[in-house]
Amino acid sequence: MKIIKYIFLLLLLSAVSLTVFIATQTGSYYIKEEKLIDIPKNVVFGYVNDYANWNHIHILAETDSTTVYTSNDSISGEGTEATWQSGEFDGRIQTVRTAAFDTIKQNAYTGTHLTEVLWTFKDTLNTTKVSVRVKGELTFKEKAYALLQGNTGERYEKSLQSGLEHLKNYLTEEISAYNITVKGKAVKKEAFYLGFATTSSITGISQRVSSVLPRLRQFVADNNITTAGRAFVLYNKYDKLNGSAAYSVCIPITEEIYTTPPSEFTGGKLYAFPAYKTTLKGDYSHLKEAWAKTYAQLEEKGIPVYEAGQYVEVLTVNMKQSKQPSKWVTDIYFPIGKAYNDSIVPATLPTMPESSRPAASIQRPANANNTGTGEQPAVRPNRVEQRPVRATPPAVENRTEEDEE
Repeated sequence: MKIIKYIFLLLLLSAVSLTVFIATQTGSYYIKEEKLIDIPKNVVFGYVNDYANWNHIHILAETDSTTVYTSNDSISGEGTEATWQSGEFDGRIQTVRTAAFDTIKQNAYTGTHLTEVLWTFKDTLNTTKVSVRVKGELTFKEKAYALLQGNTGERYEKSLQSGLEHLKNYLTEEISAYNITVKGKAVKKEAFYLGFATTSSITGISQRVSSVLPRLRQFVADNNITTAGRAFVLYNKYDKLNGSAAYSVCIPITEEIYTTPPSEFTGGKLYAFPAYKTTLKGDYSHLKEAWAKTYAQLEEKGIPVYEAGQYVEVLTVNMKQSKQPSKWVTDIYFPIGKAYNDSIVPATLPTMPESSRPAASIQRPANANNTGTGEQPAVRPNRVEQRPVRATPPAVENRTEEDEE
């Protein structure tokens, strides 16, 4: 009997000693991994910044190929978050700060355990160096697990290395799969639209469009505005020499709408014009090549481009319809011929910075259907134009197809 007591006491002392040993082990960790990816920096940043893509990354420690990420409609930018489930583990991750195309800071939680994640993106000789840093404190359970299973740092390093390799392979495969078809003469039909006027570098257009469209769609939904096709980008200026562009991100609508100035969104009308149409199937990073191929064919065939006209990119299949860049479809319309009256100068875009633009305010006219009282969030004037009236463009001879938007 005494022997049993001694054995029990010995086991108890061993357990206490082991507990103390585990508790006194260093619990902090700081792991950093890097990877060169042969994809433009803005594309890599935009992909990582969008939680809808995280099921293809599996970047965090303690996640693997069985991990499932779930996010709401707000999937990118500061304040957005996603949850994950991986076997017995679950958690959530939140974006706390971003600097466009440069850094993303995130907090990941497993229960009450916090892991800080920092991404950085740098241009390096036609490639992007992606760095991810993970730091935090191990819980007692994780310290015990590390003692039994091996070095925690090594496990985290392998996890990050694997995640970055997944990111590189997926992006390289998705971004490199694209097709450009220069289709020929077409007519871009007229359309009323609600748009957001802005300027950016040419390389920053895709990111700007991605950030504006959710706000624009939400405004349309909140005000019960009927849409009439896919979103599009309407260019007033495309300066290849200086790498800058002035444009409006637009959603076509069934009726013309006024918004009270100053406002974040403005109504307008796109006039029908004869065009040369090109279709890009693939990521937006290939738009520059699509434009160049179209210009080359127009020059080869001696078809004049109406430089003072407006260029249009219709997002026929975009990230709302598919999360795979290789399946996106963008139809580009180049104005050709002398489509507009030379005396009409295109409207200048506002230079007010986005952060200072107040939310749009619109009212319904008194004779509109209005079941409530006071102001309502929509005005549809009786076809009163906001822009100067342009001359009707001439018919396009021998056109091969017509826009179906």
